[in-house]
Amino acid sequence: MAIQSNQSNQSVFNLRYSAFLGMMYLSNDESEALISEAKSLVGVEEAKKGFKGSKGDSASAKALDFLRQKGVTPVSVSGILNSARIIERDVEGRPTPYLHIGLREGDERYYVSVNLAQEAAQMLVRKLINAEFGVHTDLRMFATYGQREGANRAYADHGASLRQGGSEIKSVSPKEHLAPRIDADKEKLQAAGITDKETLAARRAKIELEFHVELMSAVAAKVDAYFAQTELPQTDNSAAA
Repeated sequence: MAIQSNQSNQSVFNLRYSAFLGMMYLSNDESEALISEAKSLVGVEEAKKGFKGSKGDSASAKALDFLRQKGVTPVSVSGILNSARIIERDVEGRPTPYLHIGLREGDERYYVSVNLAQEAAQMLVRKLINAEFGVHTDLRMFATYGQREGANRAYADHGASLRQGGSEIKSVSPKEHLAPRIDADKEKLQAAGITDKETLAARRAKIELEFHVELMSAVAAKVDAYFAQTELPQTDNSAAA
C-alpha cells in the first residue's frame, strides 16, 4: 500500500501538511471540511497559534482527537519520486510559493503540496537536493512539541523524512549554508539601527524562503534531467496545479 491511510480508493491523492495539527493528511472535500470544523471547535485564533502537542488540553490535541474520531488521521506516502517544483497559489490575495512533490505507484498518483515558508517544507527541500528521481521513496512530515535547550517555554518543531533505499536522504546543512546569510543580514540591519524583533524575524523568514527557492532551482534541473533521460513527458494531474 503506497499511502498509509484508511480513506479513499481514488487513483489521484492530494496531500497537505497542517502546521496546526502537525501532520500530513489526505486532502479531499470531506477532510478539509472536518479540519475547518475542528478549528472552529477550538477557536480559529487558537488554531493560528500552531501546533502545541498531541496530548493534554492544547487546541491542537483537542482538534486531533476530534479528527481521529472522524477518521482523519496522519498519513505517510511512498512511491516513485518523479517530480518536485514550486507552484504559486493565491493565499489571501497574495501569490505564495508552494513546494509541490509528485510520486507514483502503479496507476496511482500522489501530490504533496506545502507552503514553502513552512519549516517542514524547507526541510524537504534540503533533502530533495540530494535525492534521486525515478527511485522508490518514502515521505512523511511530522511535528514535535517540547522544551528546547536554554528556552524558557516549549516550542513546536516541524520536520520531514525522505528515505530511499532504506536510508534517510542527507540534508543540506542550514547551519553551514543558510545561517551565515541570516547573520550577515542581521548585522547589516543592526548597524543601521534596526533592532526590533518583528523586523528581524521578517527579514530572517525572507532570507530562508529565498535560500530554499534557490535550492529548488537545482532540484528542478534534476527533474528535467530525469525526464530527459527517460524520454517521458512531464505530467501533473493534481488538483493543486
